[in-house]
Amino acid sequence: MTTRWIALAALLAAAPTPDTVVVKREGVRVMKAPRFFGEACTVAVSPGQALRLLERRGGWGRLSAPGDGRCWLHESAWADRKAGELVGNPATASQRDVELAGRGFSEAEEARFRAENPGLAPDFVIVELYLSQAPETPSAALSKFCAEGRLGGGK
Repeated sequence: MTTRWIALAALLAAAPTPDTVVVKREGVRVMKAPRFFGEACTVAVSPGQALRLLERRGGWGRLSAPGDGRCWLHESAWADRKAGELVGNPATASQRDVELAGRGFSEAEEARFRAENPGLAPDFVIVELYLSQAPETPSAALSKFCAEGRLGGGK
């Protein structure tokens, strides 16, 4: 009997731990299935909130909580790194460093991309403003868009 408990404990210790991700923006919609259209879960998540993923499937992650394993979040809404992780010491990170790390960038990567694409400067301003304030498109509007555009293969 003791041998069984030891074997079970060894198996549990060797099992992979779930991924932890951090929500990176406001207004993220948590879905009941791994897709952009359809019914949303009634739970809410907030920027900076750490979430455990039970499973990854096609760019989506099934959440341990909230939703008790029944809700999905798209990878565009999270960062695999904790805020400040890319800058080394989070205690000395600037707010800008933390924001970039939350998006998966470092200051150097962001500067290089912007330097290589100077014509996008006005667009960066618009995107930054949008990401900081706008929620995601409501599920009903997205479903209507898919239906009108005959997207989704009739699903």
